Amino acid sequence: MNHAWLRYLWASPNTVLGLLAAALTRGTGGTVEVHSGVIEASGGFAAWFLRYGTLVKGGVGAMTLGHVVLGRDRRTQEACRVHERVHVEQYGRWGPFFLPAYALSSALAVMRGQNAYHANRFERVAFRIEMEWRESLRR
Repeated sequence: MNHAWLRYLWASPNTVLGLLAAALTRGTGGTVEVHSGVIEASGGFAAWFLRYGTLVKGGVGAMTLGHVVLGRDRRTQEACRVHERVHVEQYGRWGPFFLPAYALSSALAVMRGQNAYHANRFERVAFRIEMEWRESLRR
């Protein structure tokens, strides 16, 4: 029996935030599409938020909220798809605890004198899987 719906339900509190951002994106001229079971919102509000609404200097290219991925534009969505899908899976495992766990991982990294983003355990896993995927394409 396929229990994929449980992962959607478990991640739903965060997905609701993503759906709100997707609605704002659509309302501000951006696009909203479904790709492999994940909602991708690009441009408009998503682009603005990713540039100015994060704690990362200069912003980020994409961000996952449950089963919604915000991207600056479609090209960025495509470039970040593997990485962001890892985060979708992480939301499926951690559910409503993902955002607090992510914040705690960043805080611990800063306390150790490391970069809050690159030393974050969730990002490290996503970057590792993305790198493995890219290497598999070269073979």
